[in-house]
Amino acid sequence: MIRFTWMQSRVQAMVGLGALAIIAIVLALTGPHLVHLYDTTVAGCAAQGDCPAATSTLLGNDNSLQLVLDVIVEVVPVLIGLFWGAPLVARELETGTYRLAWTQVTRIRWMVVKLGLLGLASMVATGLLSLMVTWWSSPLDRVRMTPFASFDQRGLVPVGYAAFAFVLGVTAGVLIRRTLPAMATALGGFVVARLVVAHWGRPYIVSPLQITIPDTTIAATGTSSASAGAPDPRDWVISDQTVNANGHVIGQFGSVGPSGNTTVSLGAHGIAIQGVGSCPNLHSQTPRNVQRCVDQLRVREVLTYQPIGHYWALQWSELAIFLGTAVVLSGFCLWWVRRRLT
Repeated sequence: MIRFTWMQSRVQAMVGLGALAIIAIVLALTGPHLVHLYDTTVAGCAAQGDCPAATSTLLGNDNSLQLVLDVIVEVVPVLIGLFWGAPLVARELETGTYRLAWTQVTRIRWMVVKLGLLGLASMVATGLLSLMVTWWSSPLDRVRMTPFASFDQRGLVPVGYAAFAFVLGVTAGVLIRRTLPAMATALGGFVVARLVVAHWGRPYIVSPLQITIPDTTIAATGTSSASAGAPDPRDWVISDQTVNANGHVIGQFGSVGPSGNTTVSLGAHGIAIQGVGSCPNLHSQTPRNVQRCVDQLRVREVLTYQPIGHYWALQWSELAIFLGTAVVLSGFCLWWVRRRLT
């Protein structure tokens, strides 16, 4: 049965292996240069006082390849689900060849071998790809200091995505019995699952932290980074609410009002901040006085964030979610093939 499954899937497997080999060669040729560039420019830039130029040089190196690699890591699990998972059973159900297979082996063995062999191959292939891209991108990631921005393309989670996409494709094929509709269903289901977990699951899988910081945006004419007050620039700020002295939310990201355009004016009653209040003792609208007024009115920012220390906990948690879902779907496929498929 293992040999038969390999014969059926050898074309997809060889294409995947060839693509992985090409990527490995490209990364092996360009990666050492990237590491050397980091060591010779960015690593010692603080002593030379020219870090912006050094980081710009590094980030501009192989820029197209950086984008392509991130897209590849995102797309590979989808391709596995579409071209490895969906046709695996649906193709046999369409042609009727499964009946011949069942005369040689039991239904359960037939399904277990298909799920196990190709599922393991998809996880190994995606894991190797993620490992290579994570290694190649490490100098760039150290400079960017935004690990959560590339969370989906690094570390462990792509393995979970691949396992889930593969089993989801198989499940769609088992239920629909047609290859093309199964592929479309698998694509839609995978995209929805990824969006749900990324937007509503990932920020709260591990309990986020919260911190209150002084508002420095209003005095800085509305330019601010949402993570400016986080304990570490690598932290992931989930929300940044502007609150007044009573703790009521009056804006977002250091600004006041729904539009985010805070109006600061100077009148007979001193500096006035629209929607907040005024400071009668301040009669000149300098940035320093505006900041003093903000402090007097106790305008603050409440940051809800995932610290960098939670990064690997989130990686493991999201991996567990997708692997667990893949296991559940695998069990469903086995039950369906044994009890319902005729």
